[in-house]
Amino acid sequence: MKPKLTGMLAVSLSFTMLFSACSGAKSSGESPSPSGGTGQASPSAASKEPITVNLFRSGQGLPAPDQDIILPRLNEALNMKLNYKTAPTEYEQQLTVQIAGGTPPDVFSVTKEQMYQFVQQGLLLDLAPYLSDTKNFTEENGFTKMHMLKGVVDGKQYAIPYRPLIPVQTTFWVRQDWLDKLGLKAPKTLDELKAVAKAFVEQDPDGNGKKDTIGITGNGFKGTLSPVFAAFGVAEPGQMMIRDNKVVYSTELPETREAIAYINGMLSENLIDPEFLTNNSLMHQEKAFTGKAGIIYAHWAHIKRGDMVEKMNAINPNQVWTQLDAMIGPNGQKFADYYDEGAANARWVIPKSLEKQPEKVKKVLEYLDYVSGGEGQLLVNYGIEGRNYKMENGKIVLVPENQTEMGHASIHQTTGRVELDYLNTKFPDLAPYFNFTNELPVISVYGNFATVPSGVNPADKLKYEEEELVKFIYGRRPLSELDAFIKTLRNTYGLDKYIDETTKAVKDLGILK
Repeated sequence: MKPKLTGMLAVSLSFTMLFSACSGAKSSGESPSPSGGTGQASPSAASKEPITVNLFRSGQGLPAPDQDIILPRLNEALNMKLNYKTAPTEYEQQLTVQIAGGTPPDVFSVTKEQMYQFVQQGLLLDLAPYLSDTKNFTEENGFTKMHMLKGVVDGKQYAIPYRPLIPVQTTFWVRQDWLDKLGLKAPKTLDELKAVAKAFVEQDPDGNGKKDTIGITGNGFKGTLSPVFAAFGVAEPGQMMIRDNKVVYSTELPETREAIAYINGMLSENLIDPEFLTNNSLMHQEKAFTGKAGIIYAHWAHIKRGDMVEKMNAINPNQVWTQLDAMIGPNGQKFADYYDEGAANARWVIPKSLEKQPEKVKKVLEYLDYVSGGEGQLLVNYGIEGRNYKMENGKIVLVPENQTEMGHASIHQTTGRVELDYLNTKFPDLAPYFNFTNELPVISVYGNFATVPSGVNPADKLKYEEEELVKFIYGRRPLSELDAFIKTLRNTYGLDKYIDETTKAVKDLGILK
């Protein structure tokens, strides 16, 4: 999962169910807490009748009622009846039908494009006037000013964005035992990375007497080469960067040309997996674990998570993988990857029609606020105090035997969590790896703050750009034609419109002065 890794909420939730973050302080007092401990009762607990809240999002649904230990406690704490509905497929179509029929959900998730579209149609409620009653949408809980901008259109706060993951989670890893056998050190620069890859290809690191080992493997174009572009100080092709207070397109920057030439040199020497473009899922990991490749660009969990280590050891328990720092490029720059500041897995909105029911609007925001910090975040992250976790010296300690009933917890983490806190609590043995990636330097990009400009087809542009870039890195098209390629992007595929749209968006949000 890379930082750019924006994807469907369903995919993100199913994956991050295993990895992510937030802690909160336990309340003190004498009244029973809905999470099982002691604490102040929610103010809404004094209300006479529960308020029904209809939530709708993409992805899988809740577990059976007798297996969901969280929902009853949310309803009790907030004196509400949460009707939690999901759509595993065709979410956008189903949402559109509900809105068109005059029965929109009380709270639902939207994409960036949907948010802008619905705002233009006057369908969404400006949440800013209601946020003064909330307490958990704070910087400390991950709702930074930059993050909240993901829910802003025309200066109004229409959405509460799902909190981000760690910016970088995917890095190069190297076979340490191969390095030791060949008398090499872990690479720190791109040139050293190339030298190690060359040694792995030519010097028989597995000792089978054959030159049958791969230098570097990964998963697709971006899932293999992105850190190489970053080492040149540029985001991988197709990204909107800001330089000298101006939006620029990464594909046409001079560093991209240098990176392409460097990658072409590595490919011409057969230092990169010949199948890297077609590797999918965990094919690259399989090649690494079976001793076919000595360097892999992979998520920390795919190398060090318990089940992955068992898989690796079942193949060869003597292999040792070392996590690599960001490579230093030829220009002396050091970046691990890029991070889209505008990306969000979901944006939670309330229909404007609900404005006529202020108590329900208040209840929806009370719910979103409750699960975003304090005892509510503790509940959706870790379960019931005394049953799923304990507090010892101010720290959360999980109860191992009761963790299986928390397998659905991420579904209830509606606004996400403070990722690093969660990871350190849930997976303390893996802390060295994800804390390491969290400190890596990244290049900020801003394309996800903008909408697709009218009159262009992003699928056509993406297809053309990726196909031509593959030709360039393999030398099937000379770098001397790169300017002509950029010209085609501008004249045929509307690149200038994309740049103009991004410029307008980041200016309106105050990111670009």
